[in-house]
Amino acid sequence: MATVTPRALVVEDNRVMADVVRFNLSRAGMDVEVAFNGRAALDAFNAAEFDLVITDYQMPEMSGEELCRAIREGNHNTLVPILLVSAKGYELDIESLVQQYSLSRVLFKPFSPRDVVETARSLVETVASPGPSE
Repeated sequence: MATVTPRALVVEDNRVMADVVRFNLSRAGMDVEVAFNGRAALDAFNAAEFDLVITDYQMPEMSGEELCRAIREGNHNTLVPILLVSAKGYELDIESLVQQYSLSRVLFKPFSPRDVVETARSLVETVASPGPSE
């Protein structure tokens, strides 16, 4: 049986942070594409299939919230798990964001690369696992 490599879209305007996340997810066996703003991420998302989106909240051109809205309102893979990361933990209404955009998880910066990898694996495995009726 062939193993499918999970594909993750990492959206982060800080290039060092993007490289750290990309490196750790790649080491964990994922195929990772990086976008440095929300608009580029939406273009990438609409052009390919991803098993997970990890997006920063505050970015130029299109915020993480706007990206999440566009993904959920779009016609392409609207059920993909989304992991939102933010340094604005105390400023955001996390419960509202989670409900409004069906976010799978929210992590606050600074976070450990291990937390991102474990969360990403968990989200991808949850989606890939057949349900009880399948």
